[in-house]
Amino acid sequence: MHSNRRDFLKSSAAAAVWTATGPRLRALAGPPAREILLAASPVTVDVGGRAVTTWAYNGRVPGPEIRVRQGERLRIVLRNDLPQPTTIHWHGLPVPNAQDGVPGLTQGPVAPGETFVYEFDATTPGTYFYHSHQGLQLDRGLYGPLVIEPASPPPAEASDREHTLVLDDWLDGTPEEAYAALGASGAGGMGGMGRRAADGPLYARYLVNGAPTGAIPPLRVARGERVRLRLVNASAATTMRVGVAGHRLTVTHSDGQPVEPVDVDTLVIGMGERYDVVLRAENHGAWPLVTGPADSSVPGAIVPVIYEGTAPTLPPVFVWPTSLWRGRTLRYADLVPSGGAPTLAAIDRVIPLTLGWSPFGYVWTINGQAYPDADPIALTGGERVRLQIFNATMMRHPMHLHGHFFEVVGRGARPSGLVKDTVLVEPMMGGVALDFTADNPGRWFFHCHHLYHMEAGMARALEYV
Repeated sequence: MHSNRRDFLKSSAAAAVWTATGPRLRALAGPPAREILLAASPVTVDVGGRAVTTWAYNGRVPGPEIRVRQGERLRIVLRNDLPQPTTIHWHGLPVPNAQDGVPGLTQGPVAPGETFVYEFDATTPGTYFYHSHQGLQLDRGLYGPLVIEPASPPPAEASDREHTLVLDDWLDGTPEEAYAALGASGAGGMGGMGRRAADGPLYARYLVNGAPTGAIPPLRVARGERVRLRLVNASAATTMRVGVAGHRLTVTHSDGQPVEPVDVDTLVIGMGERYDVVLRAENHGAWPLVTGPADSSVPGAIVPVIYEGTAPTLPPVFVWPTSLWRGRTLRYADLVPSGGAPTLAAIDRVIPLTLGWSPFGYVWTINGQAYPDADPIALTGGERVRLQIFNATMMRHPMHLHGHFFEVVGRGARPSGLVKDTVLVEPMMGGVALDFTADNPGRWFFHCHHLYHMEAGMARALEYV
């Protein structure tokens, strides 16, 4: 039943249901929109001097940065030149339900050769990203950054320079081959039996803005500058750590939403999470920005941070600098919304959700059910809901809610009202509560943003009734 229903949702018959309900090309009433074409197609890209055949938007990995001002209307024309159906999801943005890009739930998959128009208002400033939500396509390189600048930027956000850094894990083979290998291994959530297969695929390299160590352009800075870094973890299956040797980072935004500034040495960033940080250029020289798997002492990728007047070279970095590895790591408990913690609203309903796994094959579950053969969660408009999450596995799970922001409470975070859309749930009996208001009607996806866990069932539909 699991595979048959999944196949049905991906079939052309399923797509025809949506096609029959209305035109696939449409425009919303309202102000003029900024129109952008995103062509998804097979491409050959240069990954550090190595030609790689993959899929991408507009011929590049990552896809082009989309940057707009708050209040603008976006019209994104997706042209599918791939050999498979595809969609685009606007990660973190509470767009209207029909624009959310989840095949089989909010729209039919866009067939090869077809065009689909996404149109919505850029209402909430912040750092977001867009990516395919069809199968395992994200892990081929179908993603790109999306930045919404405030209509009136507050003085506290002023910076001298700004860089968007998109982090990724990169396979040598295809995601489908990697997923088949995980299934053949029979690895479940114990994550240490034979090999750490439950962690996901074994990645060949790690990229920043589509390039590995040695091919990443340096970040140029001048002494005394405030440099804003927008950090996006677009990895399919890797929780990343980020730090800059010789510097502390001031965290100013989490998942695009402003927080009271916090100084840290490193950040652990789950798949789908984003952080804005400020690097104060007060230590002249050439320094490595280090990133890679959060639990590894071996860096995954190095970005040179080069002060003006300094030779643009760095010695090789084989292990994480001790000052970063043993320094202060950001915790959710450190984060308080900008302006102070709000008064948390009373909860109308608590929904307990246990993240689990099956010892028989590569299957990940919520309350013992694997999507799509899982009961939807019913929501009533206007109610205040708490998702009480308990992690019964040996893995971190970055849980992402579509269409809504939530407030993080529970273990590992005091009830500060921290606003996010993706949160890491720690392993081995870890837990967290996510509070949100059901104020965006439709059918929405809630899932683990570890792509292979999601594909293997760790997801649910939330439906307004």
